[in-house]
Amino acid sequence: MNNKERFKDKVVIVTGASSGIGKASALEFAREGAKTVLVSRSAEKLERVADEIRGFNPSVLVVPTDITLRGQVHEMVEEVLSQFGRIDVLFNNAGSSYVGRIEDENFIENTKKMIDVDYFGTVYTTKEVLAVMQKQGSGHIMNMSSVVGRKAFPHFGGYSSAMHAISAFTDSLRQELSGSGINVSIIHPALTRTPLLDHVRPEDMPPPFRGMTPISVESVAKAVVNGVYYNHARIIVPFQPKLLLLADAISPRIGDIIVKLLSNKVFSRLLGTYHGKLYHEIKY
Repeated sequence: MNNKERFKDKVVIVTGASSGIGKASALEFAREGAKTVLVSRSAEKLERVADEIRGFNPSVLVVPTDITLRGQVHEMVEEVLSQFGRIDVLFNNAGSSYVGRIEDENFIENTKKMIDVDYFGTVYTTKEVLAVMQKQGSGHIMNMSSVVGRKAFPHFGGYSSAMHAISAFTDSLRQELSGSGINVSIIHPALTRTPLLDHVRPEDMPPPFRGMTPISVESVAKAVVNGVYYNHARIIVPFQPKLLLLADAISPRIGDIIVKLLSNKVFSRLLGTYHGKLYHEIKY
């Protein structure tokens, strides 16, 4: 089958679609024939993405939604059903981030905000869409986590907690839905060049990130689309983090050592995670 036809006429909801991985994934699904539903809080940003998609695929719907508000999530799903009549894929991508030590005064407040968006936003949207997919007897739910959703990094205690929560939720949901016709996946990207950390000063970045070159949103988007198509339960991109997770499974001490070494550009270059530029040095 031609790759461009893999999602022909499938209805795909992408949250956090106004920028970064969400935007890139919406474009990728649309290029492969999907009817894309763009969800985030900013109608203006979503319309810009929609205009780009309409250049090659007219089937796109913009639904501005705050996923932390269950009422808005419900209304979004109702609008999708009114427009398209079904939902085939949900990509829970919307999220926020906070960098800081656990001892920081605002750690609890900022972590609560992140969990509200990243974790409960995923849960709210999943539950609304799941009811639709159960009536259909088919569908695919893809959740966004992170490598730090499997191995926590320093200065990312709050964010790692939210990502671990999504990982646990996804693992449980996948098993509960086994045999139902509804597939569940999760993706764990390494450091990616998105607006998520644009507010963080280079010197405040988590130490492991200071020696790493971020991967592109396009590479993550392709992994998302392929993960849905081939029904991969867990996706880790690129391949190097798999080595870290394997080492950490053998011994947390070994995992901690590798995390420390990642801040060293020489080690990162040898590992293939540093290619000459850091997060703040790469422009869109």
